[in-house]
Amino acid sequence: MPSQVNEILLAELQNEFQNMGSCVVVEFGNLQPLQDIDIRTQLRQAGVRYRVVRGRLAARALSGMGLDMGTALRGRCGVAVADKEGAITAAKILRDWIKKTKDAPLKIKGGVVEGTAFTGAAAATLADLPDRNTVNTMIVTAISGPARSIATVVSAVAGGLARCIQAKIDKGEGAA
Repeated sequence: MPSQVNEILLAELQNEFQNMGSCVVVEFGNLQPLQDIDIRTQLRQAGVRYRVVRGRLAARALSGMGLDMGTALRGRCGVAVADKEGAITAAKILRDWIKKTKDAPLKIKGGVVEGTAFTGAAAATLADLPDRNTVNTMIVTAISGPARSIATVVSAVAGGLARCIQAKIDKGEGAA
């Protein structure tokens, strides 16, 4: 019976991981029920699905996709699964929760963003990555910056010339 349950859980995890855009793997220690509810509520509001998983089964499901999470799936694990780069948002929520909670029983151990697995110290930096909208804004700003500067210089020259002509007309030198 236990092997049938494991096979069902493995198939469910494989399906969920294949349909995900990204995920964050967390290790939790003595998480209190109210803390768990708080974390799940914040993640749910951000559109992230969180579930506790068996590390061995999650490792098998991810290895079937060619992703090696190594030590990230040891111990008591939870996985926050999101669409596209939503793992960055989940990592930010978890990081902020860890910072505000004294002796937080939660630690970010790994993650997958756009098909790339991150573990260890690299996983902790997931929360520092900008999301797609921020990157797009940065690119547009970088591209439009020089054009904006040229437009400012050109309008300043024309504006200066117009002010000089107006000053000459105001002095009465325009009639001569």
